[in-house]
Amino acid sequence: MAQQNVCRYVPREMSEHSIHTVNFVLETERQVYTGLRLKALYTMYLVIEGQGKLHTQGEVRELRAGDLFFSFPAEPFAIESVDSFQYMYISFLGARGNQLMEKLEVSPRSFLFSSCQEVIPVWLQGIQSPSDLSDIASEAVLLHTFAYLGRRLTKFSTRDRQGVNLVSAIQKYVDEHFSETEFTLDKLGKELKYNKKYLSTVFKKHVGVGIVEYLHSVRIQHACTMLHQGFSSVSDVAFRCGYSDAQYFSKVFKSKMGVSPRAYMENVRAEAHIEGMPIDS
Repeated sequence: MAQQNVCRYVPREMSEHSIHTVNFVLETERQVYTGLRLKALYTMYLVIEGQGKLHTQGEVRELRAGDLFFSFPAEPFAIESVDSFQYMYISFLGARGNQLMEKLEVSPRSFLFSSCQEVIPVWLQGIQSPSDLSDIASEAVLLHTFAYLGRRLTKFSTRDRQGVNLVSAIQKYVDEHFSETEFTLDKLGKELKYNKKYLSTVFKKHVGVGIVEYLHSVRIQHACTMLHQGFSSVSDVAFRCGYSDAQYFSKVFKSKMGVSPRAYMENVRAEAHIEGMPIDS
């Protein structure tokens, strides 16, 4: 494996119905977590080897070789190296890219796909292409990977697809009702007309976490957004995110983010001061 970054900058010719790759990078430098950052473009990432962490608002996910994930404009995130961590990424834009992500249901709520080792050789071969072919190579790798994700989706059985649709319905309900302090699984079950235990089983199977855990993640992500927007009252943020008890909110927040809401708020202000601009600009 190369010890220096490989980066291909790709020339663009804009067209309404095409997809354009902007750069194609093999990242070898160690990534140190210093806070969440924004990227202006959609980006597809592939972990090549080792272990790392993906930080998003309200959640930290473990990364391993074969993990494929996306970042989105205006969605803060950060990558952290843990053990011999290397990854590649392709930044892209264009209406076709948006269409493909919508078709495959890639979104800030569903952006990480595990066990994608099959495409690692394709990415490594693509990055070795001559620089004058970087546009063709990077777009070919990107489209190949989108097609790979599409094939994975078609392998779902009818029952699996029903489960995926049910999970989407659960996520939609949670996303729309997370701020309700009286949110319960009983209310969710009545709304979707399923037994709450069945909903919990299906959700845990497809998402990997329970519904309550997902609810906390959505609430804490919203809390982080509010703190970035300048809210300074922990009690107010807690209530707006569905927590009637500010102390319990602080406990959940710290378990998710590693720091208290007050400390997170101070870090946001410090970063905004260092960068010389408002955090929500």
